[in-house]
Amino acid sequence: MKVGIFTSAGKGIGYGHYGRCRALKEGFLEQGIDAALFIQGECERRIVGVDSVITDWISDINLCRGYDVCVLDSYLTAEEQLLKIAAFGSLCVFVDDYMRLDYPEGIVLNGSVYAEKLPYRGKPSQMLLAGSKYAMLRRPFWDFDDYAEERDGIFLSAGGSGAEEISAHICRMLLDNTDGDIFIISGHKPVDSARVHAFFGLSASDMADLMSKRFFAVSAAGQTSYELARTAVPSVLFGFAENQRVNLENWKKTGFSLSAGFYGAENFDNIMKQALTDIQDKDKNRSMSALGPLYVDGQGVRRAVSMITEVAE
Repeated sequence: MKVGIFTSAGKGIGYGHYGRCRALKEGFLEQGIDAALFIQGECERRIVGVDSVITDWISDINLCRGYDVCVLDSYLTAEEQLLKIAAFGSLCVFVDDYMRLDYPEGIVLNGSVYAEKLPYRGKPSQMLLAGSKYAMLRRPFWDFDDYAEERDGIFLSAGGSGAEEISAHICRMLLDNTDGDIFIISGHKPVDSARVHAFFGLSASDMADLMSKRFFAVSAAGQTSYELARTAVPSVLFGFAENQRVNLENWKKTGFSLSAGFYGAENFDNIMKQALTDIQDKDKNRSMSALGPLYVDGQGVRRAVSMITEVAE
């Protein structure tokens, strides 16, 4: 079976889409299928690996020809382009987050929490794989069970690309409203403090190890929120892009996270300060932590790949 995975990543985009596509590639490989991974965007080779192809496939959709399965995960594709790709004859898998388009026939894969409740229109020859049971995590998170008994410090991830201003602002809030050390995913320390420790380009295994030891996290409501749920790290989530709104609202409903709303909103700082106070209560923190793995059990990639290969065969 020939599988092609097509996504976007890098400058102005971030690496969330790449992360879940890398996870799908790992899932296919577990089934003996070496899927090709194509990435559109200005991305760093040390992050995306030597086994991916960095090319503008969105401008040349003919690169999507010749595959039995074609996985597409990019906000930069238009509905017209997806219709043309679907006409090439592959089984198309459209990775979605918030019903972005009226997708062609094939498989719509949305691993977001409560995605199964979204009012997808559906088509006669369209399969929907929706909900956090299909959350696409990188391989070290699949069978993760190294839950620390004692946790300390705060994990901080502003998400996306070019988030330096957001990181610095939230980092200063954490310094003013907490006592623990801050472990931030960033190319440099956004604030000069001995309590701030910056990490960048971590492997998935190192990322799982870093976040799982933290007392709580503050993170953008994107792909990282699912890794935090898997590792049982209670979180204060915020949004900075409209496509995160559904995630932000639904994670709050689960009880696993607190919502600080959207960065830049008039009352953001006040809501964030209250959330930081609430999540440091040990009893509340413990109850929130227990909920994470109930929603994300790490088997989403295996479930998705199993269904995709079954349909393709």
